[in-house]
Amino acid sequence: PYLYLASVVVSEYGRDARQSKLLYDMVASLSAAVFGALRSAEDFTAHPDVVEEFFFMAGRMVTHCPSPLVQSPLLDSLLQCAALGMTLHHRDANRGTLNFLESTVSYSLKLQSNVASGSSLDDNERADVAALERAILHEGRPLVTNLAQALLGDLPAYRLDSGNGSIAGVLFYLNRLCPELLMQWIQPPLTSAPEHAKSAFLVTLHNRVAREDFNLSVRRFTAVCERSRKRKI
Repeated sequence: PYLYLASVVVSEYGRDARQSKLLYDMVASLSAAVFGALRSAEDFTAHPDVVEEFFFMAGRMVTHCPSPLVQSPLLDSLLQCAALGMTLHHRDANRGTLNFLESTVSYSLKLQSNVASGSSLDDNERADVAALERAILHEGRPLVTNLAQALLGDLPAYRLDSGNGSIAGVLFYLNRLCPELLMQWIQPPLTSAPEHAKSAFLVTLHNRVAREDFNLSVRRFTAVCERSRKRKI
């Protein structure tokens, strides 16, 4: 219940700059408790409800009060934790994890787009840009590997392209944010995919198509991979 209540508090007061330090301290304290309880894959599996609420709380912090979290060492720990959370065979835990990741990447893209359009950033936002770039560079590869394995059917894919927090959503925003890195990271885990499906999907990434077309490409790719897996059984 504490994690859920913390999410409500962040949603209610996150836009108030006067409360940002208090909110971050609350989230950091709860994160330390969660990290202490979830020390292994077995712990994650045993407590999917904690994983779900924890990452929804973190996602709301990124949405409503991003700077204290983004500029702290906690961001790297959350991304590392998310990489493990993505492997859970639990729909809601998977949804919470992807929600946090999509919120984080989309916030980074929003800042980058503001810079590209000539909008000025304040000191906090400039620090956020640098912190997010560093965190994604350090922690992005295992996350992308997990996303690719979910597309292939080797990891859970409960949230393929629907709502806020999906495999397609995270990949779409990463492809807008850092297309060269995404292409570099995603190709190795896709080597086992049927060649024609893989080539079509990589072309979609290269062309940076609109979200609806990207979602369609993701669904087509996963459908081909699923048929291929069934033929091998």
